[in-house]
Amino acid sequence: MDRCYKNIIVSLLVLGSVFVLIKQIYALEYYYLDNKTENCFLQVQEQDTDQEDKKEAVINLNDEEIMLLSKLVAGEARGESYEGQVAVAAVVINRVKDSRFPNSLEGVIYQKNAFSVVRNGNIYAEPTSSTYRAAQEALYGNDPTNNAIYFWNPDISTCNWINTLKPYLRIGNHVFAK
Repeated sequence: MDRCYKNIIVSLLVLGSVFVLIKQIYALEYYYLDNKTENCFLQVQEQDTDQEDKKEAVINLNDEEIMLLSKLVAGEARGESYEGQVAVAAVVINRVKDSRFPNSLEGVIYQKNAFSVVRNGNIYAEPTSSTYRAAQEALYGNDPTNNAIYFWNPDISTCNWINTLKPYLRIGNHVFAK
């Protein structure tokens, strides 16, 4: 009898996952984490449709690339505000679009000495829901840096070359330059 119940439960879980859209689950999780409200399912559906109708991605990225970008943001912008996380993601996207840099996300992220998280291995850390949302927001055009292609923390930077750039914006601990 116990085996029968287990089979039924497993079958229901499998069927349930087939009928539920993954997109709505992620949206619900992210919305709930930010707003801590009841009735968030209806609000998320309305928000999601509005955003899809109005915005297009700045560059084309697949799910794995969005995850890679969110991992980079998690490592480079840890402890920063949400705006600072979006700014870091935007810089990476701006580099992909800039002819002076590799024309792929992986090429930009893994470019030699470009990001400290690649050198120290923190690129493999799990992203948070906040860094994943920040990566998506930057992908869909939010750029608080106004097209910066460099960022660094002047308090801990050890690169002499980067310190020759003239930053024009500060968000949290990072400064941004073109």
